[in-house]
Amino acid sequence: MAGEVTPQGEGARSLHLRQLRVQWQIVTLQVLATLALVWMYLEVVSTYVVGSIDHTLLFDKLEEGLGTDLPLGDWLTGEGSDGLARFYVPMGIGLALGGSMAFLAFQTPKVQQRVRLSIIVLLIVMLAGRFVFSYAWQLISEGWSIPGNDVVRLLEWPLLMLLSLVILTFYLLPIITGTKGIWGLSRRGVAWSIGFILLFLGIHAILTFPLIRSQLGSYGEQLTSLEIIVSDPTIFGLVTAEQLSLILIACLMMVFQESAFGVIRQLEYAYRLPDSCKRDPEYVAQMDNLLNGHLRHTAIFLSLTIVATTIALGFHSVLLNWVSGITGSQWAAQVGESIELTLTYGLVISALLFLGIMALLRFVIPWQRFWGLIESSFSTRE
Repeated sequence: MAGEVTPQGEGARSLHLRQLRVQWQIVTLQVLATLALVWMYLEVVSTYVVGSIDHTLLFDKLEEGLGTDLPLGDWLTGEGSDGLARFYVPMGIGLALGGSMAFLAFQTPKVQQRVRLSIIVLLIVMLAGRFVFSYAWQLISEGWSIPGNDVVRLLEWPLLMLLSLVILTFYLLPIITGTKGIWGLSRRGVAWSIGFILLFLGIHAILTFPLIRSQLGSYGEQLTSLEIIVSDPTIFGLVTAEQLSLILIACLMMVFQESAFGVIRQLEYAYRLPDSCKRDPEYVAQMDNLLNGHLRHTAIFLSLTIVATTIALGFHSVLLNWVSGITGSQWAAQVGESIELTLTYGLVISALLFLGIMALLRFVIPWQRFWGLIESSFSTRE
């Protein structure tokens, strides 16, 4: 009886984190999450921020009010550039800073403590070093006295530098926290990145409400207000360019979230396995199937989500074309000009009609069997 029991096999590959983190599926998901983060950030910036409330305009206002140039160079802040070019260099800095924070998170606690202490000392020396040494020399040479104007003026550059860095960091928070969450395997970093984007979109939507915007005066006029309801659809005759931008932001956010959280979930699962199972070829194959399935689902289902959302928002156009073909264009034009199809809840009604029709189709088309056949075809190819 004992002779029939075979020992657990071991393969060349294992599920130890050192090997699993460089596996191509894990790296692909992390790169995909990073690309989705950058694309989502650029979509938000190009739709709401550029030419409206971007950091270069704020820097110009500060320089005009203070009567002096800020310490950060124009090549670093993007001043003087047009459109999205204002964010290319700052976004690269945000990616590098987030990646450095992710790299630091995997170091030993002693190394992390030394790095943080070095940064704090460097900031203190940069902000107050020249002032302290100049004031100390004044006390030695002239005795006890208040700092002179030339000594106090030495604080101007450090304070302006700190203010510039704070403003630039505020605009780059989604990139910094998102990059740290992806490569540092931090759920909190991913959640903070999504939270910052949603918070900005919510505040922007409130401020651009006509009643509130009129109370802001000249500041309200600078905010970009999207006329996404009454404009004519130009994308496949279903949605406008502004609506497509909002769809892309939502779907890229889902790609970013699913890819980043997928990596963290799979690595946590591998980490909790017993050490004897991490070299078992069956567990290694199971992990490969999970990662490949996650990649397929991310590509297929989220692509279908973009298509379905586009059709749902423009479903009233499909209905009007159908009505026009049956009853004539005059009655369809009257329906199209009605309030239900030109205000916000008109889009909600048409989207709900689309979802209702798709829900009824499940009684005609066996969706589960259909997707099962697709997944089985992928598995047989492997």
